[in-house]
Amino acid sequence: MQPEPYSSMDTHRMSLGMFALGGLELLGVLEEAVSEANRKAWIEWVYSQQRVPAETDVNNEDSDPNAALYGFGGGPFSGLAFKQQDNGQDNRGCECGPHTTTYDTSHITMTYTALLILLILGDDLSRVAKEPILRSLRKLQQPNGSFVPCLTDCESDMRFTFCAAAVSYMLNDWSGINQASMLQYVRDCQTYEQGFSQSPHQEAQGGPSYCAVATLALLGKEALQDQRTMLRDEVNGEDEEAFERRKARAGFVDKEGLRRWCLQRQVTGFQGRINKATDTCYSFWVGGALAVIGSMDLVNYSCNRGFLMETQHKMFGGFGKWVGTYPDVLHSYMGIASLALMNEPGIRPLDPRLNVSKRVQERLHTQSVFWRASD
Repeated sequence: MQPEPYSSMDTHRMSLGMFALGGLELLGVLEEAVSEANRKAWIEWVYSQQRVPAETDVNNEDSDPNAALYGFGGGPFSGLAFKQQDNGQDNRGCECGPHTTTYDTSHITMTYTALLILLILGDDLSRVAKEPILRSLRKLQQPNGSFVPCLTDCESDMRFTFCAAAVSYMLNDWSGINQASMLQYVRDCQTYEQGFSQSPHQEAQGGPSYCAVATLALLGKEALQDQRTMLRDEVNGEDEEAFERRKARAGFVDKEGLRRWCLQRQVTGFQGRINKATDTCYSFWVGGALAVIGSMDLVNYSCNRGFLMETQHKMFGGFGKWVGTYPDVLHSYMGIASLALMNEPGIRPLDPRLNVSKRVQERLHTQSVFWRASD
């Protein structure tokens, strides 16, 4: 049962767990605050939310009617009983969670946060249904390169595009994504302001700007090289042909313009859009975008830290959205993550691309992860 303030968020309980456990990890107190038994119970709960194929559909992608539904759900809100699963024989996922139905599907953001939770808790990911997840990613990508979060959702924007990139990175397999199409979509979302929008032709915002540059960084392309530097010799005044060549260079972004737009969002903390109030979460969303492009050192740390200390609740602890508001797990995590980007003493370093501690991110490159063991 969720506490009353979080009852409306039961469909994405997985993300709340990631904020809580990820925050404890950044603070360096996870093992102290969460017992080994509870950490194991968390792992079992996460795997119980995995949606996997029935045995008859495991190797039949073309004829599988549920091919777009695999991954992790946000919680047991649909009524499925909790069932602790034994370790599967391999990473196909056939024995590691409930079979999916049309009305109980995965969600791409919950798959992203579920994988982070498992890594935070030291799981080897051996029970993750890797191939079915990749199968679903192929079904969720849209013709313009973006992603919908699940088959029944009409939203497709930068948030879910980032989640698809992060999931592929953690699975060490990009075969579920048309990377060229994804790169084109990200480029199409850079606005005249030089920030990024949720979808093409919309207003630039802090969250999509982070998701855009983190997506490019996870892809490992040259896409984060500054467009102006790359094409300095090609663009000459009002040369229309050169301008069209610059526009056609898919995946390259105007990093200099993005840097300027992000830095202009700092008031004391950061605002997410022009003429909006500062908000704790944007200290990470905008700060994280700057960190990904190597420009965090241009932030006024003192002002940002001062703002965050004001949004920290003096009695309960944690961070609220604004000064004087009650704390919540999302803004508490984002506040800690922003402090990590500023090298706050006592907080572990953060990998801004995945939005998780560097210690956790580095586990992906060790023998402790199932599909890295044979590398």
